[in-house]
Amino acid sequence: MNRSQQLLELWKGPRVGLATVSGIWSTKPAIIRWIDEHIPAFDIITTKSFQLHPNPGNREPIIAEKSEGNYTNAVGLRNPGMVKVRQELQELLSRPLRSFLNVSISGSSPEEFIQLIEAFEPFADCFELNFSCPHAKPGYGSTIGSSPELVELYMNQIRRATDSILFPKLTPNVPDVGLIAEIAARSGADGIAAVNTFEPEQTIEPHSGQPVLYNPNGRKGGVSGSDIFAPALKQIARIREAVGPDLPILGMGGVSSPEDARKMADAGAQVIGLGSVFARVRFQDRIRFMQEFSDALADRRPAVSVPLIPGRQAQYHAYRIHRMTEISDTMRIFSLEGDHDMNFKPSQYAFLWIPDAGEKPFSIVKSSPLEFIVRKRHRDLVRKSGIFTEALFRLREGDELYARGPYGAGPALPSQKNILLVSGGTGIAALPSFARELHSADRSLQFWHGMSSPGEEVYSDELSAFGPVHQIADQGQPGRVLHKLQESLQTLSPQQAADTAFYIIGPEIFMKKGLQIARRAGIPGSAAFASLETNNMCGIGICGECECGGELSCHRGTFYDSDYLFLNYFK
Repeated sequence: MNRSQQLLELWKGPRVGLATVSGIWSTKPAIIRWIDEHIPAFDIITTKSFQLHPNPGNREPIIAEKSEGNYTNAVGLRNPGMVKVRQELQELLSRPLRSFLNVSISGSSPEEFIQLIEAFEPFADCFELNFSCPHAKPGYGSTIGSSPELVELYMNQIRRATDSILFPKLTPNVPDVGLIAEIAARSGADGIAAVNTFEPEQTIEPHSGQPVLYNPNGRKGGVSGSDIFAPALKQIARIREAVGPDLPILGMGGVSSPEDARKMADAGAQVIGLGSVFARVRFQDRIRFMQEFSDALADRRPAVSVPLIPGRQAQYHAYRIHRMTEISDTMRIFSLEGDHDMNFKPSQYAFLWIPDAGEKPFSIVKSSPLEFIVRKRHRDLVRKSGIFTEALFRLREGDELYARGPYGAGPALPSQKNILLVSGGTGIAALPSFARELHSADRSLQFWHGMSSPGEEVYSDELSAFGPVHQIADQGQPGRVLHKLQESLQTLSPQQAADTAFYIIGPEIFMKKGLQIARRAGIPGSAAFASLETNNMCGIGICGECECGGELSCHRGTFYDSDYLFLNYFK
């Protein structure tokens, strides 16, 4: 029996299957591999939706939290395009997956869908046809799924071109989803995936009165989370009624508990997709959560023992700029005052948000007042970079802006007695709080900081209270501080190196070179750490952009040891 036949058999068995859903968590190859190896409860892993050409998606914010566990999102089908994805899938499948791989694809014509299927057919166990995304550009997503005529046209043409297993994913934002499902089934669908997010709407931030999402299509986002479970359940029941008892249904929409999953199965879905609930499950708890979820579903128990994270995870708080210190033309320290104390651990970060300009994450230096050090980035409209920091630098003392967080986790205290803390540029932001913690634990500290040019010395007085500080300007030699550090480390004895922990924060190439220097000096790879500046976009563990080796830094923290990084991240 081949994998396609095995997949179809999954729907015939008595056990309710479980799947990830498109666009949430299982968005990158390394995450897919991690889920496949660590969470056997998932029968199907669904990719994000892929298109023919690279799509940068919408600018941040891409997600807003309406209330606890309820969201609007407008990612905008961000993906690297067919050529890159084919390479990634080929590398991913160099070792077979245990679970079935459901590749989600998005096109604006039957020909585009067929081209994507032909490219990914060697790797996909089945295809999810995105007829449903509510915040895609016109011609994609729900533009197709809202029209019975287009669904019939697309399904007929795609079906004639391939024997692959096809699951059109349907939008709930239609007068009768059952009619659309029946047409899709009649036109060659092997099953139905439903439902996508509900009718797009704005989420208004209460302090500013402004919409949170930056989606240019009305600043709206599709609605997901626990509040859509009841209407999604009705949609699944209507689809089952329309397509009859045998056609497979992959059901999803606000499922948060085994009890929810059982209700959706009773309504007609043989496999249940889990998505937004993971915004409320810590990454460190997800293996146990899914094992208990699967066991409880099989035993008809309503819940699991793993608690969901309480409260809102993406709530903004209003602050005013109390003081703005100009370090150089491109670097400033922002001190903010507000009614909310953002208690944080070393290396945790927060998102700063300016309405109409977007949001970006920054390491927290202090909490009272809330303090950040920011370098103004070069404006690049193609890569959508520099727009936020440019807007931030236009603000003045007394102006209002907004922050949410903290995210990440603090690094564990090392067992070594001697600690080297190395930073480049604004990477120094994480050092004051970490230094206080290490000093309280009776560690011996030494600081090395690299600057682009003289005059960018920051936090020298504060850090010098804990140990010697070396602030070294590049002077035309990028990373010059690392050359000076290497000279210093040449004097370490093997015993001293073994009792030294090394932490480095800064640009990726800077950290990679620093870790190599630490390795040559004899510092163990398990005691040398770098703080990754991954592309954090949501902060709550669902977009997958911050992954390293399949793990999510927005939950487990940004520091990874050298052994792990050279195996999973640095190429």
